[in-house]
Amino acid sequence: MERQYFDHSHSPHPSGMIFQCPLCSSVPEDQREGFMQDLRFSIKNYQKGDMIVTRGALYESLYILIRGEIVTEMADEKGDFMKVDHITAPNPLAAGFLFASNNRSPVSAICKVPCTAVVIPKENVYFLMRKYESFMLAFLSYISNRMSFLSEKLRLVSLRTIRAKLAYYLLKESAGAQSFRLGSSKEEIARLFNVSRPALIKVMMEMAAEEIIAVARRDVVIRDRAALQKML
Repeated sequence: MERQYFDHSHSPHPSGMIFQCPLCSSVPEDQREGFMQDLRFSIKNYQKGDMIVTRGALYESLYILIRGEIVTEMADEKGDFMKVDHITAPNPLAAGFLFASNNRSPVSAICKVPCTAVVIPKENVYFLMRKYESFMLAFLSYISNRMSFLSEKLRLVSLRTIRAKLAYYLLKESAGAQSFRLGSSKEEIARLFNVSRPALIKVMMEMAAEEIIAVARRDVVIRDRAALQKML
């Protein structure tokens, strides 16, 4: 259940966090005071396990997480819940659905730890986009980047085994090179695959034992690219 308070003594001050968010970080220093004056918001606090957004609910305000971390989930065709994303502060939540014709959230957002969110009505977001070009451009860039991320996520979901997911990921990350350095940690890659870190490492070590790849921390050498391609 959502818990809303207006005694913010235990919450981060919004002006101290909101300009660290990707949507607002590009607002020039000399415009930030005016931006905060134009900003219309409430602050909502949540406990671990609370649901910030429920799947199917109208998404009529922009939520910017300024404290904590959440996971977003959706049900698959079998009715099983699948983790879609992991969001940590300071970041927006489901910004791409705010101005959609059908602006009902396709996911549920659940707090992993106590969280605080700045909630901005859609009308105010639109006003800020018209008045502050930097905010508008950052908003559009963020949505575009999220679409790219979700496209990759869907591609990975379509691959049923960890070996196939890892093969696809390594081929993409390598960009055709034989040796390269992973841009993400194994923990982050496991989270992207929606698998445990030990399960990912086990498959990675199996591929190394089969001399398909060589791995040293984040450094990877592809020894048999054809073998990786056959896994897809």
